[in-house]
Amino acid sequence: MTTISIVECPRDAWQGFHDFIPTGEKIKHIKSLMHCGFHTIDAGSFVSPRAMPQMADAQELFAALEEIRESSSTQLLSIVASEGGAKRAAEFNHIDAWGYPFSVSEVFQERNSRKNIERAIDDLKRVKDLALHSNVELVIYLSMAFGNPYGEFYHTDLVLERLEQALLCGADIISLSDTTGQGTTQKVVELCSLMKDHSTVPWGAHMHSTYDEAAEKALAAVSAGCRRIDTALKGYGGCPFASDQLIGNMPTEKVLSALTLANHSHSLDPLRIESAYNSALQVLGPYS
Repeated sequence: MTTISIVECPRDAWQGFHDFIPTGEKIKHIKSLMHCGFHTIDAGSFVSPRAMPQMADAQELFAALEEIRESSSTQLLSIVASEGGAKRAAEFNHIDAWGYPFSVSEVFQERNSRKNIERAIDDLKRVKDLALHSNVELVIYLSMAFGNPYGEFYHTDLVLERLEQALLCGADIISLSDTTGQGTTQKVVELCSLMKDHSTVPWGAHMHSTYDEAAEKALAAVSAGCRRIDTALKGYGGCPFASDQLIGNMPTEKVLSALTLANHSHSLDPLRIESAYNSALQVLGPYS
């Protein structure tokens, strides 16, 4: 029986909503997730509030999670898209991991972080130094790993090139990211197989998908060696910097159902997941 680690991504869910979600509601929802059995919660991001107003409350949010982190085995992750973001994240000792988006697509790297690939690599090295000093894991997301919507040149060799660069920058974990839902099931198998053969560190998949295709893609990833999958309850979310059309996250409930039916194990508590699902509806329902 294969055991799959699930990373829940409320941060990615929230950023798909234009209206600001009250900080207290976000905190309440994350607390409902912390004892469900998730490996990690992607809880927020330290980015410019001008670029991402929904994340302007990251400091307040993470400050409110210190006590519950101490009583939970679930780790907390924050996205940092720059050295400055990493410095802000470093103020919180209870954050276990930082996630850095590093794009296969040059266009998306510019749109997402206002850096080209060369500058992003330099930035990543500085972020890694801070991560070592702060004793946190560095998760590098290979954004647009499945293709891009810009008509920009794409090949799996580019994915391997970015993987090598990410490893040289000190990635502790790699996450293959299908930022705009470009990947077919066949592509998922192909790229996960490449990761299995070439990554020298643990790796997973952060895929965006239509609701109906999510289960099939999750099982395809697992069949090709993936043991870490990012999800969001109800499939909420999408990256506003990627394209005008937001493609949601892998719905947690669909992925868990598919894994269970395929006899794969996970550490999630079904009753607590149901409660967290209802929490997600209460928090995000008014904005959807």
